[in-house]
Amino acid sequence: MKHKYIIYMKAGPYCGYSLADIEKIKNNEDKLYGRFYWGYGGVFCHPKRVLPFVEECLKNGEKPYIYFSKTISKFNSVIPRCHEMSVDNKVWETLPSEVILVGNQYSLVCTNLEKTNFTINMSDYTSMLGNIPGKNLDNYIKYRVDKSCAIYNPSLKSEQTKTITISYVSELVAPYCIYVR
Repeated sequence: MKHKYIIYMKAGPYCGYSLADIEKIKNNEDKLYGRFYWGYGGVFCHPKRVLPFVEECLKNGEKPYIYFSKTISKFNSVIPRCHEMSVDNKVWETLPSEVILVGNQYSLVCTNLEKTNFTINMSDYTSMLGNIPGKNLDNYIKYRVDKSCAIYNPSLKSEQTKTITISYVSELVAPYCIYVR
């Protein structure tokens, strides 16, 4: 499974929920609403960067996918459960009551969370984010950088090969990326 346009993210225990809990919650949201909300925070993959990436993807006749790799890092946030969403950070509407987003600033809007077990070569993907877009993911995903918009581009090899196991794949759907509070 290799999609051309991906958002790569690490996924693991989050704000008191195990990854198994999160998977169950997101599958329930998808069943109820035909989509689920995958929340996150930080400066990486800000909606103002994700949405132009999705636009380019769609313009090229492709679908954007999210590739999740497991991390054992536990993250806790002081941000309480979110109850509102916005596509523009100006007009807000209430999230459905069964949507659980805790500790988040943003959310990807997804469907069809699929448990997988395949590897990708991180040097086959180039990041579309950062101070110098075009770095291979193996050079971009380091330290606290745990997510990126990327394009499959195996012609730009790095000197080393770094494979990573993808544990979940999901399709991004409209409105693709939102603000939450």
